[in-house]
Amino acid sequence: MKKTSFLLLVAAIALGGCSHQTAEPLYQPHQVAPQPNAQDMARYKENIVLKQHGKDFVSYEYRNVRIDELAPLAINYCLDNTDGKKAYLREIVMRENHAKLATFDCIDLQ
Repeated sequence: MKKTSFLLLVAAIALGGCSHQTAEPLYQPHQVAPQPNAQDMARYKENIVLKQHGKDFVSYEYRNVRIDELAPLAINYCLDNTDGKKAYLREIVMRENHAKLATFDCIDLQ
């Protein structure tokens, strides 16, 4: 009997120690888009054109650039021109000149 109760106690302690989880922080710091280096900036100037912009959207025409390289420009646009709203990709359209047009909306989902 003593052996069984001791084994149950050890098992309970082991399971209790394994189930401990760290709490997620309630506040997550605001992240700023990474800044590209000089070589990337030269390539961006050649391949990215600001086509349309407004109070809550921005559109870029681009070629030879990935969309994840274009996204920091939209993030910075929304941070600079709205009250802390974030950039969300609305659509990408292929143009007749083989360039792409990406439109980002500056919205706050909260």
